[in-house]
Amino acid sequence: MMVINRLLILAFVSALLALFSGCATRPAHPPLPELAILPAIEARTQRLTFTHREERHRLLGVLRHDERTLQLALLSPQGQRLMTLVVDEDGARFRQEDSFDPPFTAEWLASRLAWNLWPAHALDQAFSDSDWKLWNSAAGRIIEYRGRPVVRITGSDLCRIIDDIEGGYRLYIAPLGDDTDRTEAACPTD
Repeated sequence: MMVINRLLILAFVSALLALFSGCATRPAHPPLPELAILPAIEARTQRLTFTHREERHRLLGVLRHDERTLQLALLSPQGQRLMTLVVDEDGARFRQEDSFDPPFTAEWLASRLAWNLWPAHALDQAFSDSDWKLWNSAAGRIIEYRGRPVVRITGSDLCRIIDDIEGGYRLYIAPLGDDTDRTEAACPTD
């Protein structure tokens, strides 16, 4: 009986250690670069395609930013506003009046946007005193946390692909011009 109790206690402690070590290795929210570093742009509309496992969601994104605020409004393909991401000196958040409940946090979306939009030197500066690291090459960018690849960013200005290795998400970003057919994909999502 004494041996069984010791085995149960050992198993319980081992399970707790495994649980806590799993939490400790999950990526913390990455530091974001200063908004003032990114040149201001007027609103631009992009086609966003989120894929996760067998699911695919196509949305429109209207992105704009200045030296104080970055905003990304996510719209249905028909143009109905679903939610708006706001990034400013108070951090990243979704507007409270949004009715859409995304499967990701505001910090997750803000970090992926930052990794795509900001120049490499700004990301290096933001990551300098953290466990995050940027690897930049002609093939794209890889963002690591404690030596583990978290995100890979590839493509061109016509089709940017943000591959979230840890979360199993992939985000395709394609610009929309005034004459663009909003139903045709500029990025290969197959």
